[in-house]
Amino acid sequence: MTRTTKIALAVFAAAALGVGVAGCTATPDGGGGAAGEGDIVSLVQADDVQPYEDALGSLGEPEVPDGTKICYVTRTLSNEYWSLVADGVENRAKELGAEVQIFAVNDEASITEQLDKAKSALTQGCTVLLASPISATGLDSVFTDALAQGVPAIVLNDAKGTLPGVVYSGPDSLTTGRTAADYLAEQLPDGGKVAMVEGDPGSSNALNRGQGFEDGLAEHPNLELVAAQTANWDQTKAQDIATAMLTANPDLKAFYVQNDGMALGVATAVERAGKTGEVLIVGTDGIPQAKTEIQNGRITATVSQKPNQEGAAGVDVGLWLLAGKEVPGWIEVPAFIIDSANVADYAEGMP
Repeated sequence: MTRTTKIALAVFAAAALGVGVAGCTATPDGGGGAAGEGDIVSLVQADDVQPYEDALGSLGEPEVPDGTKICYVTRTLSNEYWSLVADGVENRAKELGAEVQIFAVNDEASITEQLDKAKSALTQGCTVLLASPISATGLDSVFTDALAQGVPAIVLNDAKGTLPGVVYSGPDSLTTGRTAADYLAEQLPDGGKVAMVEGDPGSSNALNRGQGFEDGLAEHPNLELVAAQTANWDQTKAQDIATAMLTANPDLKAFYVQNDGMALGVATAVERAGKTGEVLIVGTDGIPQAKTEIQNGRITATVSQKPNQEGAAGVDVGLWLLAGKEVPGWIEVPAFIIDSANVADYAEGMP
């Protein structure tokens, strides 16, 4: 099955799960008091995409009703990226004076464990539900229950689905992959062979980053994708896979790696092959350790995301919806390239 087919099936499944979610007619100005049960879906403008800064400018600083509890169902906090998203949620909620609780899984790949956490969150008085689903439709049943109870549901960064009423806060993963391809094309004007180390094949982020990268390569025919294999977000597996790819393709020019944790493993493989600086490595996320390795010359670049902003935007969206305001279906927090030219500007933490 091709990656495009997998994405199409995932979208079809998400759309099917969304059938039957009821919505009410929004007020013409998007205001008119707090949203009640069944109103949330109608307040979400599904086809509207706005940068976070623009939405904040037009909708204003959100207010926090008495008894508000922000809940974030995330993935494993041992992954630095998700820990930083959680920090963004916590910091924004505390800044605004809202209670906040984080529900994290132990197993990065356990859809069942995350579903149980999400169900638990909804029974513990959460008035806003934020989540980073492991799979695109894995939490749709909980989102449907939340929306029916008047609880806003917002997806942070991963697994953007099509369930009506669920807002997405984060970058376009297709654009993230394409950005990596365009960057490699700039760095390799004479072209050459490239390889891709992929994340969990069940993750929409992995699927979309991979599809975006392949779409980008199609615009640069002098770059040839000679190998692509999943390492399931695991650093050690990525190192082993990269070692095998380098052995099979001694003239390999570059790796695109779908997260920075795996990029660290690829960097070790390249170093042990004696090719540091010769074989380019572009990671994804912009975690602090990856930026250190860019400064050290072991990693070439990362397509950096903005986890703190993603978390903060999710909090704001939930509060805007509780206030009865219309919100975009997608709050965009775009990714961008960090390499040796600008890494000093982002030396601390993540945006």
